Amino acid sequence: MSGVSPVLLILVALVVAGGIFYFNYLAAKKRRELFAGFASQQGWSYLPDNNALAGQWSGTPFQTGDNWRVKNVLSGAYNGHQMVAFDYSYQTHSTDSKGRRTTTTHKYGVVVVQLPGALPHLEVTHEGIFGGVVANALGFRDIQFESEQFNRAFRVKADDERYGHAVVTPRMMELLLARGEIGWRIEGNSLLGWDKGDHNPTEVMNRLTLLQQVLEQVPPYVWRDYAGVDPRVQPPQSY
Repeated sequence: MSGVSPVLLILVALVVAGGIFYFNYLAAKKRRELFAGFASQQGWSYLPDNNALAGQWSGTPFQTGDNWRVKNVLSGAYNGHQMVAFDYSYQTHSTDSKGRRTTTTHKYGVVVVQLPGALPHLEVTHEGIFGGVVANALGFRDIQFESEQFNRAFRVKADDERYGHAVVTPRMMELLLARGEIGWRIEGNSLLGWDKGDHNPTEVMNRLTLLQQVLEQVPPYVWRDYAGVDPRVQPPQSY
């Protein structure tokens, strides 16, 4: 009994590959239509892609890997602040002992709200499975607060510890313990929130709401002392 024809195997492989490509094409098209309709409902602008945004920020999840892609870009006003939200992805590569190369695509949903002025760097993320024990042992210590529950749940990093305590007040900790589901960072005049995986319109609105609440918890004296601005005066659109 003869084996399967190599030509037949090639044809089957081509059919399977074509099917996968078409499925991905339809899924991407449906996602573009979803976000375009969502943007129209909110009075925002929509762009299918804008890879230039990938180089605008320096922290997580940006400036790592290669093949940076920014897709489904929403931009406009949200509660008096300019915002932008988008799908972000990058790729990393590894090679096993036999020289076989594997490429992994990392996907994130990113939401950015423009701040009234530029503040020093501050990042709040969830503690890992070991509650930061490993990181602390390696010397990557985060800022500690009076709430042990908050310390166990979150990692706060800032160039200035005094500034970190000024921003992360007891009311801020209460907010984050209640609904701090995403990582966020103050970077210059941007407040960024991100999470792994593709987001959807409902999650975009939920994350914008959280960032708005974070922004509202920053004490007025922080804006005066660290940014030299009146938070009631909104900057022009820059995204």
